[in-house]
Amino acid sequence: MAWLALVIFGPLLLLPTPLRVVAQGWLVLLTLATWVFLVGALVGAMTHASMPALSMVERLVRRWVAWCSLEPERLWLQWAREAHHPALGRLYLERAVLLGGREAQFQEALVFLEGGLGPGGQTAGVNRLRRAALRGHPEAAYRLAEALRTGQGQVLGDAAEAETWYQRSAALGFGPAAAWLARAHAVGDGVPVDETKALHWAQVAADLQPHPPRTHNLLRHDAAPVDAFVRASAATLQRLETTADRVIAHRAGRWSLLLGGLFLGGLGLLVLGSFFWAGSSGLYHMPLLMLAPLLLMLGWQAWQLRKDRPRSGRDRLLEAAEVGDPEACHRLGLAYRQGSSTRPRDDHSAVLWFRKAAELGHREAMLALSEAYLGGHGILRDAREAARWAEAARRESTS
Repeated sequence: MAWLALVIFGPLLLLPTPLRVVAQGWLVLLTLATWVFLVGALVGAMTHASMPALSMVERLVRRWVAWCSLEPERLWLQWAREAHHPALGRLYLERAVLLGGREAQFQEALVFLEGGLGPGGQTAGVNRLRRAALRGHPEAAYRLAEALRTGQGQVLGDAAEAETWYQRSAALGFGPAAAWLARAHAVGDGVPVDETKALHWAQVAADLQPHPPRTHNLLRHDAAPVDAFVRASAATLQRLETTADRVIAHRAGRWSLLLGGLFLGGLGLLVLGSFFWAGSSGLYHMPLLMLAPLLLMLGWQAWQLRKDRPRSGRDRLLEAAEVGDPEACHRLGLAYRQGSSTRPRDDHSAVLWFRKAAELGHREAMLALSEAYLGGHGILRDAREAARWAEAARRESTS
């Protein structure tokens, strides 16, 4: 962050020197860029863009911080887990995967395995598990062994290879793999009964206590973000959206926005004309080169706002669900489960909204979540979770 501040504000140190013309030009650029960003942030808040201006700045700042960090993969994974915007979470995970680390590859495998993407996602998840396991990830080796033993992800069952991966996982210090080997050799589950091996692996499992829990997809989190930058960005974005709604609700506010846009356009033309004049007067077009980054940022922001603008006005149902209305969360889950022209079918998103409504005490959402766990719609089958939510719905109806 210190290096970033030096790059942005360092040229201003030239003000008391003979190169003050360059510093003054840079100051004008910074002022104009700040004004354009504020306008873009307000426009994005009014249109409820799926990638707001603040999120774009957050992404650029994090990329700079990761580039300067000694452990960029760990940072990208942490930011993906804490991301308050789904698109940012996926982007941060992709950044971590591009670095080639085994933990990022394992987390990407979990996204495919638990993302409700169907047989293709299961197959892709198992392939990425193998990549992470070959790089020495202990839990990836364990999950790969489970996939080979059960035929998950449309892979052919291979008990011998599964045992090899269980052993490799246990050798890497993953206790659940050693515990499975001990039980399997004791009862003959896919391997020959061997009391000596059973005792050996039982001792290994005991030495590795306590055993870690199974890792879950880091993009499927329900806890509030804890990162200070995330909290500040989310709070600022909420204030911007509230301010934008108040501005466009009044005629005077709409006229002010129009006049401000005309003023901004005129100011931009004036600055551009000044730079052309200065560049043609002996400065060898250096100011034009300084203007290029600002023009690129303006073009990128305009393209993002155009691409991400709502197609049919404000989504009142989504807004109500995001602020915690249980009925809105349930209706949004139904909309994703059924699918429509404006909201394509997405079983995984349906499960997420059903879960949010169920946690807020909505009985029908509890039943829908139980059915999803029972049938594996958008989530891995789990009879225990299905029974737990069905029981919660029953208690809710009797209370």
